[in-house]
Amino acid sequence: MSILRKPWKISTILNLLLIVMVVGPLTTLSTIILDVYKHDLLAQTSNRTLQTLHSITNTAEQEIKKVMYITANISSDQEILNNATQMRQADSANSQIHIDFLNSALNRYNASINNYILSVSFFFKKGEVFSYNRNLIDEPHAIHQTEWYAKTLSGSNKVQFIGLQKNVLFDSGKPYVITAAVSPEFIPGLQTVELIYCAFNRSSFENLLRGTSNHTADSDFLIVDNNRQVIASSYGLSHIDRVDESLFEKVNNDLEGDFISEVDNKKVLVTYATVRNTGWKVIHQIPYSQLTQTYDQIFRAVIIFTIVCTCVFLMISFFMVRSLTKPIYLMVSKMTRVVGGNLNTRIAALGSAEMVMLGNTFNYMLDHIHLLILRNKEEERAKRIAEFDALQSQINPHFLINTLNVIKLIALVNKVDNIRNITVALMKLVSSSFNRGSTLNQLSEEIENLKHYLYIMENRFGKKICVVWNVAEETSSLYILKLLLQPIVENCIVHGLDEKDVDGQIWVNTSIIEGRLQIEIADNGVGMENEQLQNWNQENKFSGMGISNVNRRIQLQYGMHFGLTIQPNEPEGTKFVIRVPLLTTRSQDYDL
Repeated sequence: MSILRKPWKISTILNLLLIVMVVGPLTTLSTIILDVYKHDLLAQTSNRTLQTLHSITNTAEQEIKKVMYITANISSDQEILNNATQMRQADSANSQIHIDFLNSALNRYNASINNYILSVSFFFKKGEVFSYNRNLIDEPHAIHQTEWYAKTLSGSNKVQFIGLQKNVLFDSGKPYVITAAVSPEFIPGLQTVELIYCAFNRSSFENLLRGTSNHTADSDFLIVDNNRQVIASSYGLSHIDRVDESLFEKVNNDLEGDFISEVDNKKVLVTYATVRNTGWKVIHQIPYSQLTQTYDQIFRAVIIFTIVCTCVFLMISFFMVRSLTKPIYLMVSKMTRVVGGNLNTRIAALGSAEMVMLGNTFNYMLDHIHLLILRNKEEERAKRIAEFDALQSQINPHFLINTLNVIKLIALVNKVDNIRNITVALMKLVSSSFNRGSTLNQLSEEIENLKHYLYIMENRFGKKICVVWNVAEETSSLYILKLLLQPIVENCIVHGLDEKDVDGQIWVNTSIIEGRLQIEIADNGVGMENEQLQNWNQENKFSGMGISNVNRRIQLQYGMHFGLTIQPNEPEGTKFVIRVPLLTTRSQDYDL
C-alpha cells in the first residue's frame, strides 16, 4: 500500500493512463465483440434447430393420432368384433371361416395405410388370444399383469397409446414397435372381446428424422419417450438405446429450450421440443466444437490484430511521453531549489512552445512571489474575518425574529403585564448582541444574558425550566465569544425538554481544564439518537444554524483544537461541551 501513497512520476502516470485508456478498452471491445458474435451464433443455431424440431413434433403428433385413429376404427368395426366373438365360440371346423374374414378385413385396413400394421391381437374374457399377422412373444397371463393392460380396461372404447415396446412379436424382424390398445364395449352374447392390442411399424417415426442430420458422427436427432427410451434416431436405434439420465432431467423441465451440456465427455449444444399429445421429447445434439469452429478462427485473427495494434501504439506513445516529460523533469529540479529557499533560480526556456511559455511563466512567478505571499496572507485574514462576521450576523436576526414572535403571541393572546418583563429581557439581549465594540463578552455577562433568555423561553413555552448554575468563580472574568450559550440552551429546550410532559432541568457548569475554559450545558430531555449524535455538525440539523454555527465560530476564531462536542447525558438527556482558550482581556487575540 505504501507504493500507492508515494507520488508517482508523470511519465509513469502517462504510460499507465495510455495502457488503461487504450489497451484496456481495446481488449474489452474485442472481447465483447467476440462474445456477442458467439452468443449470436449459438442463438441462430438454436433457433434454426427449434424450427426443425417443431416440424418434427407436429408430424410426430399426426403419426400418433394416426395410430390411435386406426386402433379406434378397428375397435368400432362391429363386423370385426362379431366375427372375433363367433370365432372364439365356434368349433375348430367352423372357426376358420371367421379367421379368414378377420384376416381379410384387417388386410384391407393394412393395405390402405401401406402395411403400417404389424399385428392386431384380440384378448377375450376367458384368456384366449387371437393374433392377426404375427403372434405375441409373451404369454397372455403375463400381458394381463402389465400396467397398460389394466389401464386400458379401466376406460371402455378409449384408446390407450402405449408407445414404444421391444420384443413384442415373433418373426417381425423389428424388435421395436409402436403399440396402442383399446377395450371395446362388452355386450354379453354378442361381443366378448375384452381388449384389442395393435402393433405398428416404427419406421414412420424413423422417416421423420431422415434428412435432418448433417450426416456427421457427432450430431444426432432423437425422439425419446417418458422413460428415456429412444423411439427413433437419425442413426437408427443401434446408435443409442436410452438417453443419459442427467440429460433427460434437463430436457424434461420445460416444453422446449436449449442448453450446453457434457455428453460422453464431450461439450454439446442440446436443443429440444415436446410432442404435446404424449410428452415425448425430440432432442438434437451437436458438438460445441463443431459450432464454434468458425468462431475460433475469428477469435485467433482478432487476438493477433489486437496484440499487433497495441504493441505499435505503445511504442509510439512511450516515445512521445519521453519527449514530453524530459523538460518537465528539468523544471521539477529547478522548483526543488526554490522549495529549498533559493528564489534566484531561473529556467532556460527550451523545448516546445508550451514548455517555453511555462518557463517564462515560472520566471515571472519568482519575480513576484514575495508580493503574492503577502497578498495571500492579507486575503486569507480578510476571508476569515468576513466569514466570521457573516456567521455572527446570521445568529442575531434569527434569534431576534423568534423573540419578536413570542412578544407578538403574548400580546395577542395573554394581554398581561409580563410583556414588559419580556421586553426588558429582550432589550438587554439585543443590546449585548449588537454591541459593535467587540466580539467578546465576559462569561459573567453571557451568563446574565442567558438568564434573560431563559425567562423569555419560559414564557414562550409556558413551562418552568429549572436551571442549576455551577459557574466557577475563576471563570467569571474570562472572555468568550458572544452568543455561544443561547443556541445551546435553545436546543435543550426546543428539542430536549419541550417533548416531555414534566418540567425539565438544565445544568450549566464552567471550569478550567488543561489550560482551557470548558463550559458544559446538559439537560434531562429526550436525548438524541446515535445517528443524530454522528451527524449533528451538518447544516440545518437542529434549530436552524445554531449548533453547527457555534462550533464553526469557535474553530474560525481559535482553530480546530477548540469547538463543541455532544454526548449523551446520564441517565437521560444530552450534554454539550464547549472548549475555548483562556482570554483575560476583551482585546486579547489568540494566535491560531
